[in-house]
Amino acid sequence: MKIVIGNIIFLAALILILARFISVWAGTPFPIDLVTSDSMSPTLMKGDVVAWTPTKIENVKVGDVVVFKSYVHWPEEKILVHRVVDIKQDSRGTYLKTKGDANDRVDQVGIPGPEGPIREDHLMGKVVSIGQTPLKIPLVGIIGIWINDGVASLAQPTSSKGSLSYLGIFAPLTISVIILVVLLFLIPEKGKTIKEKIRFHRFGPGQLDLKKTLAVFLVVYFVFFSMIHLFAYDSVTTSVGINDGSQSSQVDFKRIKQGTESLPQELPLINPSVSNVKGIIFARGEVKDHISKKVFELKPGAEKSERLIASASNTSKNGSYMGEIMVYSSPFWAWYPDDIIQKLVSWDAEKTVYCLDFFTALILTAITGSILIIITIISRVYNVMSIDLSWRFAPRTILKKQTIKKMGYTKVNIKKSFSKKIGWIIKTDLAEIDIKGPEFKSFIKPILAALIVLPILFIFNDGLIAMIIAVIIAGVIAYSISCKIRTKIILTALVTMSIATAYMIIQSNLVILEKQNESLVTLSYLMGATGIYLLVFGLILVPLSLLSWFIVRRIRNLKERREPLLMLEGKCDL
Repeated sequence: MKIVIGNIIFLAALILILARFISVWAGTPFPIDLVTSDSMSPTLMKGDVVAWTPTKIENVKVGDVVVFKSYVHWPEEKILVHRVVDIKQDSRGTYLKTKGDANDRVDQVGIPGPEGPIREDHLMGKVVSIGQTPLKIPLVGIIGIWINDGVASLAQPTSSKGSLSYLGIFAPLTISVIILVVLLFLIPEKGKTIKEKIRFHRFGPGQLDLKKTLAVFLVVYFVFFSMIHLFAYDSVTTSVGINDGSQSSQVDFKRIKQGTESLPQELPLINPSVSNVKGIIFARGEVKDHISKKVFELKPGAEKSERLIASASNTSKNGSYMGEIMVYSSPFWAWYPDDIIQKLVSWDAEKTVYCLDFFTALILTAITGSILIIITIISRVYNVMSIDLSWRFAPRTILKKQTIKKMGYTKVNIKKSFSKKIGWIIKTDLAEIDIKGPEFKSFIKPILAALIVLPILFIFNDGLIAMIIAVIIAGVIAYSISCKIRTKIILTALVTMSIATAYMIIQSNLVILEKQNESLVTLSYLMGATGIYLLVFGLILVPLSLLSWFIVRRIRNLKERREPLLMLEGKCDL
């Protein structure tokens, strides 16, 4: 069971990671969302994480929690997660009325609206739910909200691209740490628990090689930082005409003559971040040699306009020139003296960005490496202290021995009770049923029980409710046709859930194929829906299997009370 669950969750995570990359590339929403307000409390609280899959408006019913694009924030794409309170029809077709559970009014009327009627073009999907109760990971996203707020505060000095530009500052560190953890703890030999892996690679004979770790971290961190941070910029189109009319652009220097300068053009800058930022302004494209370069610095919350001038030398050719004004900035560039940056900019502004990023990456990598060294030293000290346990016994002398013993006994008894009642399921070995031997016929019975309940999936509109009912009924059917070994009941639940999950994946993917047109968008949604259902499958496999077994066990106990001789029957370990 451990292997089955591990493989399913690993496959789901892999598919979701790939779906996330494709969704970023295609510019489409990712079907796992972070709740950022309390409008749906107490059902969904701020910081909860929910998953959703695309659906048709015909499949939505009153009480469902749906995901839709907000009209209020149009044309920006803001996604809302609210409950359907009414379904209406008009000349244009079906539309939904929605409301947050904590709101007083419907979204489509009054405050906090008004949202428009939610039609097929704005409906994105339905939250994965059991009945009308959304499945969620509670409150884990509070840290994510805090990080997003921090990223938002580190906005670019110009506001055309928004605050996500500075995601490049944090993404390299995050990605590097993830890769480092994978290298340290997941690649080691099979057959060891995570605790043994950590002890072996941190404290044991195969202690972590600090030089190799630093080398891996430096390469990964530097590469990702350089690649991502170089995209932390803003740009606006610009144009200038030399003895000719200029083309339409955001910053238009109009017409100038050889040997003259244009009138100054204002470029607004703002720094809503919590730290000083230093930046570079330069031109790229045909206007590169005609527009002045600037180095600027802004304090937190400051706003100002930089005056840019276009000029033409006596040897400039006539014509209309187009290009972009680039604005690169970083809070880390404040570390460098103005004189050095000015000299580098006068040499080559674009190469200056590469130089500053290069040295910033080295500095931050050195800081991170130092932290890693400190952690390694602390871990070694901890190793010594864990061997010499004399320091741990001093506090125990204060407590009575009987109290300590009773606490120890209670702890052991709780563990034994848990392991005896439901802990066995994790150690269940499905390979005990030999499909090639004499047990083959009994192996067929769990599959038969799962197939018998297959029509339930078509009766219920809610896939997860249908799965739960199907698993329970399949377990009872398996028991009634002589599956009296709990391994077979668990196998019945596994087969039934596999069929139900496959059905939900196919059903959702058919909806996606009908709704989407662009290949990348379709692929992103297909992989997202598949990954979400596999993840749900892996997470609820144990609880649902236990529920099926528990019901069958209760049925068996009732039969034994009525017919005590059944307790003498062999081959029954329910």
